Amino acid sequence: MSTSEVKLVPALPEHVDVWLAIRAGPTTRRFLTIEENTRELLLKRLREASSAVTDPQAKNFRWMVEFEGQIVGTVAARELSHVHGRVEVGYMLAEEFLGRGIGTRAVTIALERLFTIPSLHRIWLTTTVENLASQALARKLGFVLEGVQRGHCVVQGRRVDQQLWGLLRPEWEARRGGR
Repeated sequence: MSTSEVKLVPALPEHVDVWLAIRAGPTTRRFLTIEENTRELLLKRLREASSAVTDPQAKNFRWMVEFEGQIVGTVAARELSHVHGRVEVGYMLAEEFLGRGIGTRAVTIALERLFTIPSLHRIWLTTTVENLASQALARKLGFVLEGVQRGHCVVQGRRVDQQLWGLLRPEWEARRGGR
């Protein structure tokens, strides 16, 4: 796949229905610890997030993943702390686009953008222990498994363990320099 086929575009209110459809996909429902949100709450989240990492007031960022001219997923970074130099990243793709490297490329673009924030030292993410594809994405991008939070969340009515992954700026820079 050519890397130019995957782009991150600003998340806009008009993307809410696509986002709702992605959240309703069977893989998303099976692996992600997402809470039920109404269309109105998702619209609020879209309006409150920024796509510009240069905005000094922004704490939450969201982009939509565009592939071959259509929106196929989303990548977000939330609760940026300039004091602690950290942010959490999350991502999801529409069911029919899983397993094609699109998520890896989209998260890579997001990491490249996020690490332009001078105060940022650490990016972290979580996966459920059953979500092997998301774990593979984290490993591929250099995230290190830092621990398991036992019984930490509920997915489809079942209490599951959640893994915590971290990536430090020096690790990212070393990987980027080695490409």
